[in-house]
Amino acid sequence: MNKCVLVCHCLLDPLTRARGTKKISRDIITALIDDDMSIVQLPCPELRYGLSRLPCNKEDYDTPEYRVSCRNLAKDVVTIVRMYRDFTVVGLISIGGSPSCGAQRTHKRGRHAAEPGIFIEELQIILQEEGLTLNIRDNDLLEDSAALKRFLCGLDAAGS
Repeated sequence: MNKCVLVCHCLLDPLTRARGTKKISRDIITALIDDDMSIVQLPCPELRYGLSRLPCNKEDYDTPEYRVSCRNLAKDVVTIVRMYRDFTVVGLISIGGSPSCGAQRTHKRGRHAAEPGIFIEELQIILQEEGLTLNIRDNDLLEDSAALKRFLCGLDAAGS
């Protein structure tokens, strides 16, 4: 095992998802384990609002305080990426549609928008400032085994 993948918190802990949100497939976790991949769980930026919270849109979270919180978490993620520098970090599996953790898609004004959530935006800024690249892909875009294989092999660089 010399490769690892970062995953957004709720892929491993679905209890942290907002009440009433669509259930996400966790089959990808089994695929990662079957591929002998090390899995690094990231902190949940929305957990500060509690386990029992209502779903929100991106603009609901988009406050200066929340951005600072996400930016600090993003700095921690960069530290994690650097800690794993002797291994292959294949990327980060984000949560499609999340107002915080979506990469290709977030939830804005009650609809899906083709832009990243707040935490992923802040992470992309920190990565760029640090001169690092990280392949970030929404989980629902990796449900097809061929797409997941491309991602794990570094052939799918969308969202980085």
